[in-house]
Amino acid sequence: MKIILVIIICYLLGSVPFGYIVGKLFKKIDIREYGSGNIGATNAFRILGPVLASLVLIGDIGKGVFSIYLVRFLNIDSLFILIIAGLAVICGHDWSLFLRFKGGKGVATTFGVIFSFNLVISILAVIVWVIIIIFTKYASLASISSLTAVVIFMILLKQPYEYVIFSIIILILTVFKHKENIKRLRLGKEKKFGEKIEIRKD
Repeated sequence: MKIILVIIICYLLGSVPFGYIVGKLFKKIDIREYGSGNIGATNAFRILGPVLASLVLIGDIGKGVFSIYLVRFLNIDSLFILIIAGLAVICGHDWSLFLRFKGGKGVATTFGVIFSFNLVISILAVIVWVIIIIFTKYASLASISSLTAVVIFMILLKQPYEYVIFSIIILILTVFKHKENIKRLRLGKEKKFGEKIEIRKD
């Protein structure tokens, strides 16, 4: 019963839409009506600016970190349950209960989970993300590349097979959530990271 309750809590925690909340609180807008329509930090950066986007990023990463901390705090000694909790918080972000089961793409929350699993791998993945952003300016490509790198690092650094399975699942999930971005990348129509979007004034 405790395990089921923890998984539900992780999903609900993931469902907290920080991008939507920050947009409403500070700019009185629904961030989903602008840019890509995504509630994540990348779209928030374009619309709300770097300071408010940082709040969104911290909140989204924090969800991932806290969900894993919660499992460990409750002394649930199972890597399988740990990765289920990680997947639950990511799915909460991607399909938020509070946004009628719509949400973001889960990359920041995923990094929060990976950070809790292995600090070194999370740092290496962030470095990959930054390198791809510097050379291409495409956040979607950086996200997919960095999570591909996570799978490789998990294998090379001989992490528990549960972590390897988790990394493969989140890579598949990330590619799925970025399918429209991939189409735009192929057509050369993908927006670059940092492109400013003006807020409509009614």
